[in-house]
Amino acid sequence: MNAIGKVERRAPPKPTARKGSPVNAEFEDRAKEFLRDAMRQQGVTIEQLTERLAAIGVEMSKGGVANKISRGGFSAAFLFQCTEALDLDVETSRR
Repeated sequence: MNAIGKVERRAPPKPTARKGSPVNAEFEDRAKEFLRDAMRQQGVTIEQLTERLAAIGVEMSKGGVANKISRGGFSAAFLFQCTEALDLDVETSRR
């Protein structure tokens, strides 16, 4: 308590950058390459992917899609939206 009788609250700890983790960076690179390979195999451009995403209700600019993919640090939801837009069948199987 301070002199006035109020409880002093401390600021929450600052979050650490995900990019600092080599494990995260490795998986982000793998996700980015997965999407790029799928697009390359189908001959789909960023502009076409943006249009396909819009067709399933994901409204983003062409630049926004390009930035997400180039950074690789996108959500699992975005990855699955892209697989849906690219008509990819993502199965769960053991290696």
